[in-house]
Amino acid sequence: MTRIWMGLALGLGVSACGGTAPFGDDDDDDTSTGSDSVYFTDQNELMTLNNITYDPDSDTLTLNNIPFDDPDNVYERIQSEKFSNSFDAYESVPTSGTNEVEYFAVFRRSDSGQSQVAAAGTNSYVNFGYGGAGAQRLGNQPNLPSSGIYSYNGEYAAVRTTRDGVNNGVTFVTGDANLRVDFDDFDVGGAAGGSISNRQVYNTNGQSVGALDGYISLTDTTIDFENSSIATSTATEFDGTGEATGAGGNWQGVFAGPGGSEIAGIVFVEGSEVREVGGFIATQ
Repeated sequence: MTRIWMGLALGLGVSACGGTAPFGDDDDDDTSTGSDSVYFTDQNELMTLNNITYDPDSDTLTLNNIPFDDPDNVYERIQSEKFSNSFDAYESVPTSGTNEVEYFAVFRRSDSGQSQVAAAGTNSYVNFGYGGAGAQRLGNQPNLPSSGIYSYNGEYAAVRTTRDGVNNGVTFVTGDANLRVDFDDFDVGGAAGGSISNRQVYNTNGQSVGALDGYISLTDTTIDFENSSIATSTATEFDGTGEATGAGGNWQGVFAGPGGSEIAGIVFVEGSEVREVGGFIATQ
């Protein structure tokens, strides 16, 4: 596969820092994150994804604002995928002889239909390239409890791009999401945090190829009761011995369902050799 140099100085060596997207929308739709959705456009200037649309009739995923993926931003289901959870794998299908490049994505709509998450990445650049993740609340904004401590457990999936000089490429990752939420303390902000564990690795055909030692820590953060969302906080990858791998980034989410009974969240970690960008659906 021919990989593309980013061409812009900002395209090389960017980690989880602030910035704005280098491009505007790549189609005619004017999208906005709004209070019902969270994306990583404010955390990393190459995480440009800013809207998700899913058509269950055709089983196609539309991811807006990722450069060079497809003229219609459409991703097709990878039919050979055999994930161990309820996420599914998708890919853009570049037309030969064009400037389109191949992207891979994971997607899940919650069992209740109240939320959905997606994440995307590519192997088509010398560095990590463009991508992103988004979590969307599809139903009404819930009224959150004013007190109580709750556990949320669910499923995670991600696109992982490796640039270690030996095993360069893209894989899919699945895992378990475990969070705890205290709706009372901190005094007016609540608290939420957790981890991503039991990460299993799949090739780009969606076939199992092994496992990843360690976990991703989702550092405690506050709750935005006005928008029923979870404020962005630090995400850090640890190996099987409990040592930080050097990959770090952010996580955030939105509450959905009656009383905020489910969380749709996104996770992003990046180091010198790897970027993993994913999402999770977790329920009480």
